[in-house]
Amino acid sequence: MNELYQHRLQRHLRQMLRYLRLVFNDHFVIALMFFVGGLGLTYSNWLKTVGPQDTWIIAVVGLLLWGGLGIGRVATLLEPADTVFLLPRERDLHGYLVHAWHYSWWLAQIVQVCLVILTLPLLVLVDKIAGAALVALLVTQLALKDSQMTLAVTHLYRLTVTAKRWSKPLNWLVALVILALGLLVSPWLSLVLALALAGVQRVWHNRLWPHSVVAWRDDVKLEANRMLGIYRFFNLFTDVPMVQGSVKRRRYLDWVLRWLPKDQAHAFGYLFSRGMLRGTEFSGLVARLTVIGAILLYFSGHGWLAMALDVVFIYLIGFQLLPFYKRYDNIVFTHIYPLSAKRRLANFQRLLTNVLSVTGVIFLAAFWLSNAPLVQVGFLLVINAVEIYLLVAWYAKLRLA
Repeated sequence: MNELYQHRLQRHLRQMLRYLRLVFNDHFVIALMFFVGGLGLTYSNWLKTVGPQDTWIIAVVGLLLWGGLGIGRVATLLEPADTVFLLPRERDLHGYLVHAWHYSWWLAQIVQVCLVILTLPLLVLVDKIAGAALVALLVTQLALKDSQMTLAVTHLYRLTVTAKRWSKPLNWLVALVILALGLLVSPWLSLVLALALAGVQRVWHNRLWPHSVVAWRDDVKLEANRMLGIYRFFNLFTDVPMVQGSVKRRRYLDWVLRWLPKDQAHAFGYLFSRGMLRGTEFSGLVARLTVIGAILLYFSGHGWLAMALDVVFIYLIGFQLLPFYKRYDNIVFTHIYPLSAKRRLANFQRLLTNVLSVTGVIFLAAFWLSNAPLVQVGFLLVINAVEIYLLVAWYAKLRLA
């Protein structure tokens, strides 16, 4: 079982590394550097305005630390076939799950350390926590995450209905109380309580698993959902075969189709538009990138950083939509239409122009709401118009022709 998990882990890491190379390409790394640098500068300037009188920040930090406990899940790497082939060795699966817990534990705790480090300046300025008390608060956060990771492994076994329903909400509630006591009363008190919670969680797990069985179907489904979330993130930057889109009726968007011409010359335009509105893969990708880009534009403030982010996100959306041109190549009827490839390309370029134009308007609104001067808004409007024209008329035609 130990060798099985190590083999699957190596295969998983190779796959993740292959996708990460595609995600962190030159364009994204440059945009990320701009964003991190601008965010760090904004955070540093804001810290200069913070003082002990801003007590509301303590509540925000507490909620941030509490919500950060949800980052990081147990990577069991279980597969659907395991319900059949590993069932005879169910008692040996505990060693497999222990290795999964160890691997996931380190990754989750690194995130918690980074989260606490980011909030340290606020704790020092507002709550006057310093020295060993900060270390106590850090260990408290790690102990609370340890209890959650242990509970996650416990839930991989079949529990009673009451235990399965209430153990996680109770753990979250106790964690919230412990963090509140640490920030408002004493970090040392929260440290003792967090270590006690982690210890109790481990004792309960050690007593339960020898007398329980593995919840095979639930565990396989849980791991599939975890990997699907990762693949959806990668799918924002590259094509991931594991992410299969679905089709939804979406009656509330029928009014958009009424504006589309339905003559022979625009047959592919109607097909592409209807597929974009009803499909979940490309429409979801555009929606997610648009929302993320608008949020970053709003909080980055006005200036060159926001404009650079605008250019990068419009390029990412346009680049990710190009594979949609070949979406219906496997349907034989699209090849017998009496329409030329040139007309099909023109219809797709029109769809691309409409989508990027709507995205550009949303980005302009977010930029304007960040109190940007009208001169900069007008300048960004010109930039968006030029970029969309180059993406549609030159880059898309070059890539798809």
